[in-house]
Amino acid sequence: MPKVIKGRLLSMMLCFIMLILVLPTFVFAQTGVSREAEEHILNELRRTNIPNAAVAVIQGEETSFILKNSELDTLFSIASVTKPFTAFGVLLLEDMGSLSIYDPVNHHLPWFEVRYNGVLVPHDDITIHNLITHTSGIAQNEERFPRAAPSETTDEFIARLTGMEIDFYPATNIAYSNMAYIILGLLIEAVSGQGYDDFMTQQIFRPLGLYDTFTNYEQASDTGRVVSGYRRGFLHVWQAYKNLNRNRIINTAAGGLYSSASDLARWAGIQLGIIDVPEQFARIVQRSHILNPDANVPFAEGFVFANGGWYVNSENGRIEHAGGDRGYSAIIRLLPENNAAVVVLSNLRLENNVGELGDIALGAVLDNTFNSRNFDLLEWIDIGFTLLCAMGVVFLGLLIRLMIKLRKRLQDGEIIKMNFSAKNIRLLISGSIFSVAGLIFYYIFPFVVLDTVRERFLLNSPVSFGVAAIAIWIMVLYDVFSWWVKVSVQPAITRN
Repeated sequence: MPKVIKGRLLSMMLCFIMLILVLPTFVFAQTGVSREAEEHILNELRRTNIPNAAVAVIQGEETSFILKNSELDTLFSIASVTKPFTAFGVLLLEDMGSLSIYDPVNHHLPWFEVRYNGVLVPHDDITIHNLITHTSGIAQNEERFPRAAPSETTDEFIARLTGMEIDFYPATNIAYSNMAYIILGLLIEAVSGQGYDDFMTQQIFRPLGLYDTFTNYEQASDTGRVVSGYRRGFLHVWQAYKNLNRNRIINTAAGGLYSSASDLARWAGIQLGIIDVPEQFARIVQRSHILNPDANVPFAEGFVFANGGWYVNSENGRIEHAGGDRGYSAIIRLLPENNAAVVVLSNLRLENNVGELGDIALGAVLDNTFNSRNFDLLEWIDIGFTLLCAMGVVFLGLLIRLMIKLRKRLQDGEIIKMNFSAKNIRLLISGSIFSVAGLIFYYIFPFVVLDTVRERFLLNSPVSFGVAAIAIWIMVLYDVFSWWVKVSVQPAITRN
């Protein structure tokens, strides 16, 4: 064989091998949607800088998957999308005759007691249904109602929980609550006599054909298919998280499940009634979509909670649940009237934009409309704090320069003597305003913009936020030190 042909064959083989090696890093799709819709959704996934993502769009009996650096069985943390599964478990126990969702919580968890304005709430006034529909008064406040610590036992957690003060009287308002679902997980264990892991796996996941849904990181990790969570920072994304279960035994029921696009697409199809399941499960699905009549105030923007932990748009009947944890975002959105649904999984916290991605996917596939996402608030915050860090570097340089100049001035015979003139007082006031404004921006602005408590923001904040703390204090230090130099360092008094 001529050397030229051999060289060409060798080059072709090398190119083929390289193509195989790099294929997993490309964005690709397994889909029956139009090419235009597919490309639009992929472009939106690229714009988010999500390292790994999976989108499933259900249209009747057809399911389309659009994947970025993922497979159908790639596992993501689904965070609070766990809650409808937990509620389904409670409804299954009701269907088995083990409880009624209108039972007082205390009937099944004798230790459970809460107080309102310091007064013990009668046991009959706070029910399982209140926990499911977030009308218990146990608000989403991780500072007041912290989840179980990693080393905390169930007994220690229960002891801390008993007699807690709630934010409003049960059934008079709605406040989203992780703690309520943690309690539901303990209730499932008490009533079923099984651990949450075993009950959910044996009674729900396996019978429904959800073989890629796991109740903790250890189980999911054994498959070798879990993607790590990422966080923003300095206009980039960084691998940051793997095992999110702060206490998998207790906290899982609120947001600890791991699942795949294929499993959640099947779960969405079950919710729509387009996948055949045993009659008992079909009955529970219908019951889980019944709207909550208890609270007079909707959750947000026309949404109310249903018996199955879903939030439902009371105007158009759209059913959904989103979730976000450190480094992950997920959403399931059901459109019963259109017999359609969308699932979005990502390993980057997106705040509200995970819902936007769901809308974009549905619009492109169902209506042939190609909208683009808005800028993510966390992206804006990362840009702001990246600029703040850059300013910190500049001010650090100025501080070092000022210290060098001060040393030289002192060596040249200048003395330290305070001079509190009116001009110097004005300098102090103007500098203080600058420093206070910077501190307010750092310690208050992000929480106001995102409408969240500090503890929750810190779980998902950009890397630049932590570094910016050093930057802001360098600027404050420079401001104080430069004022002190102007006020205190004076030329030496010469005598004739």
